[in-house]
Amino acid sequence: MLFRSALPFAMMLATFAATPLAAQAPEAVTKMIDAALRSGDAAGLDAVVRYAKQAHPQTAEAIDAQVAEFRNASATPAPTPAPSPAPAAAPVVTAQADTKTEQAKVEQAAAVKYSGEGELGAFTTTGNAPGIGLAAGLKLTVEGEDWRLGLLGRADYQETSNVVVREQYRVSAEPNYKFNQRGYVYGLGQYEQDRFQGFHARYSLSGGVGYSLLTGENAQMSVKAGPAWRFTRLVTGMDESVLAGLASVDIKLKLTPTIQITEAASAYVDEQRSTLFSVAAIDSQLIGKLKARLSYTVQYESNPALGRAPTDTTSRLTIVYGF
Repeated sequence: MLFRSALPFAMMLATFAATPLAAQAPEAVTKMIDAALRSGDAAGLDAVVRYAKQAHPQTAEAIDAQVAEFRNASATPAPTPAPSPAPAAAPVVTAQADTKTEQAKVEQAAAVKYSGEGELGAFTTTGNAPGIGLAAGLKLTVEGEDWRLGLLGRADYQETSNVVVREQYRVSAEPNYKFNQRGYVYGLGQYEQDRFQGFHARYSLSGGVGYSLLTGENAQMSVKAGPAWRFTRLVTGMDESVLAGLASVDIKLKLTPTIQITEAASAYVDEQRSTLFSVAAIDSQLIGKLKARLSYTVQYESNPALGRAPTDTTSRLTIVYGF
């Protein structure tokens, strides 16, 4: 009975002993398989694994485990490092930006226009100092898109037998600003000297509103008016300071491409006296920027100094150079 019960157990031990245990592959085989795995050559890897299993059949499971472990490790992606922030781009002044800046400066400079003229010639007068003398004048205009500045200077000088019989000077500055296509506000400062008309110096300040009635290429006309203040130093030694009103008109008519007529008239009116001033001229183009001008000036003082004539007239023939 004891023999019969022990027989199955003995048979089980014999079967287990006959089954080979999985063994580790030799180190040389392991290194050879690892080199084949890393080479990436699938055909070469299959050949190495097949011959390794034939040479060491007991290590087949260990070889398969080695191949599987390598493939699993290769399939797991390595963590990607976080990208470092890109450095801030340094401001670069490109050639295109420089070109635009220069172009803007040129356009701004081109928006401001300069024009003017110089005048020199002779005159003849009637009134307080009749005779013939020399006349000179200078006019400059600076104009922007919606503003303008006009500067004017004029001088008449006359001597008879080495005695000065006429010495008249007039300087003025007139800025204005356009608030629409035709309307503008203006300011006017003026200095005069004419002792033969009864005053050593006369200063005038005015400001007001102007309007362009005609703006064509061949016909232009503008009017302006406003309050004024005048300070006069008379030849008698007395000073006058009065408030006045100013009204003026400017006309330009281009008759032909070479002939132009102009008229500039103004009136100062106050309690003491009124001054009317008018300059009419005709210009004829000569050569290039040169032109000849014939002008006629009338100045009227309603209350002149004692012994002075109320009206002076001046006829001028001058050569004008425009710029």
